[in-house]
Amino acid sequence: MRTVGLVAIAFALSGCIGSGSSVVPPGSATPEIVTPSTSAPASDRLQASPVSEPTSAASAGTPSFSTGTPLVDLLPAELGGTATTKFSFVGSDLSALEPSAAMIFDGVIQQLGAKGADMTIGTATNGKATVVAVRVAGKDAEQIGEAMMSARTLNATTTKDELDLAGKHAVKVTTTISPLPFYMYGAGDVSFTIAGADESIVAEALSKLP
Repeated sequence: MRTVGLVAIAFALSGCIGSGSSVVPPGSATPEIVTPSTSAPASDRLQASPVSEPTSAASAGTPSFSTGTPLVDLLPAELGGTATTKFSFVGSDLSALEPSAAMIFDGVIQQLGAKGADMTIGTATNGKATVVAVRVAGKDAEQIGEAMMSARTLNATTTKDELDLAGKHAVKVTTTISPLPFYMYGAGDVSFTIAGADESIVAEALSKLP
């Protein structure tokens, strides 16, 4: 992976959609991108790994999964026929993120009683969907997912619906602070948050997760 200065990155964190994500509701204006702060030290800026195309048949399907697998390796290389761009960073990088996104991840860290260095984050995004994977040392996917939902839906009226998509059990979260729902799914020690223009692309994303 290479260090980049200003990198567009989208978060499937509900409220970021439409203001800082590449997932755009039909008819909406193009949102401004989220960039790491130029004031952050170079060593703390986002590590980006652009993905142009799947490198093997396996990369287009369900990835192998074990504790410690790099999060970007678990994320789809392609969604909706379009390659994704992947990024990875750690909880101690929060100063490099847009404040609204940093606040969410900081809230997760606090709720779990963890340290910034305990959290690792991976994202895969294109103009159709965004998938965010989060791992926190010593916590399982359910604990992380609950903390993510709580941090993301703070001060919002929220509806949660359990459903099965692409053979996986997920939770659809709809809030009063976002035009689109987001979906939570967990596997092992990783919690995934998915947002997309419609449920079909969310299902595709789920089908490509472990």
